Amino acid sequence: MGSGAVIPRIYLRCGHLCAATQSPRDMATIGSMLSEQQLLCPICLDVFNLPVSTPCGHNFCKDCLQEYWHSVVSQVCKKHEKLLDLFCTHMCIRSVHSAHQTPPTEDKSVWNRGINTAAEDMIKGRLRRIGEINQTVQLSRENTEREIQEGSRVFEKLLHFAQRGQAELVEVTGAQQRLVESRASGLIAELEQEIDELKQNRDLLNDFPAPSALPVSDAGVESAVHVGTVRRALRRVACRLEEMVKAEMKRLCKAEIQRVQQYAVDVTLDPDTAHPKLVLSENRKQVYHGDVAVSLPDNPERFYPGVSVLGKEGFSSGRFYYEVEVTGKTEWDIGVGLESVNRKGGNTLNPENGYWTLGMRRDQSCWALSSIPLCVLLDERLQRVGVYVDVEWGQVSFYNVFTAAHIYSFTGCLFSERLFPYFNPRRNHSGVNSAPLIIPPVNV
Repeated sequence: MGSGAVIPRIYLRCGHLCAATQSPRDMATIGSMLSEQQLLCPICLDVFNLPVSTPCGHNFCKDCLQEYWHSVVSQVCKKHEKLLDLFCTHMCIRSVHSAHQTPPTEDKSVWNRGINTAAEDMIKGRLRRIGEINQTVQLSRENTEREIQEGSRVFEKLLHFAQRGQAELVEVTGAQQRLVESRASGLIAELEQEIDELKQNRDLLNDFPAPSALPVSDAGVESAVHVGTVRRALRRVACRLEEMVKAEMKRLCKAEIQRVQQYAVDVTLDPDTAHPKLVLSENRKQVYHGDVAVSLPDNPERFYPGVSVLGKEGFSSGRFYYEVEVTGKTEWDIGVGLESVNRKGGNTLNPENGYWTLGMRRDQSCWALSSIPLCVLLDERLQRVGVYVDVEWGQVSFYNVFTAAHIYSFTGCLFSERLFPYFNPRRNHSGVNSAPLIIPPVNV
């Protein structure tokens, strides 16, 4: 051991507590009373192997002492050459700890246990998240395979029908062609017979009718009928294909609505966001435009002058679905909006302003309120609208619940913050549009 080395206090299994109060004379007295136990190394508890002594008089195996020394040398302060009394709980990149938490070193084991427990919890949480992600990927794979199989089945059915129509068309036109050829063959045979008779008796030429009287025009007539048959066959196949496509679309849309309804959430209206003239039901499930404004605090969350209200709960991930009853209304806007939408002053409903909505107007026209509003054609008047949102995939879809029809979808959306269900019953126009928007329970 070097003369300038610092010998730290050593707490060993032998029970020694080294102190600076012991003198060489005391150590000599102790040495004269050696027992078998005192011939054992306090570290390895075996007979000394290459024994060495420390300045305080204790004896150790040389290898044991060196190994222990290397394990504790990092705990000696390089500046003061003393054992560290405090440890820093921060992960430092510099040696300055003045503003850091520095409990005593005896608390380090407790601190380490806490760190290890927290680390274990974080590891478990991440492993659980990995499991959830893998489960989501597996579910997505299964859904994709099911969609591919379903789509392939539909297109195979349509292709089979088209091929059958093609075969029928070929058969009809082929039969028509065979009929034309048969009639032409008969006509040619008659003409050839007349030619033979003419050659045999030229004197009978004057007894035959003029060439223009012969039924030469039959071939042209048969050709026109043949072309008309093709057109009619194609039209018939096209109409039947259209009917089949509509039936398949309705079946697929019904299955699609049933799938998205599995993500139904309980939506209630947030009175803190409601325009002063909006009347909310006690259960926060209905809203309509009243005639008189209620005196309410003009908090930042409240819409004004737009007659709008948001849902109470926001969504930043996953999927959610809800339905809105619009029966009896002539105007309305529903959909979703970002948490940061402008709630004061005029506000155009479009994705640029943080809204993804569908709207009805007094002329019964339905509009997807995109960057450029798009008029959506409806088969029937809307009574209940389903709203489905997939945050991760950036999709907002609207459905006619009662007819199981898809109305419109916003796709490729980027939602940078929480989304809230959005409702605008629009003004009642002296009772014309006084019916409420109703949030009914979803029948899964």
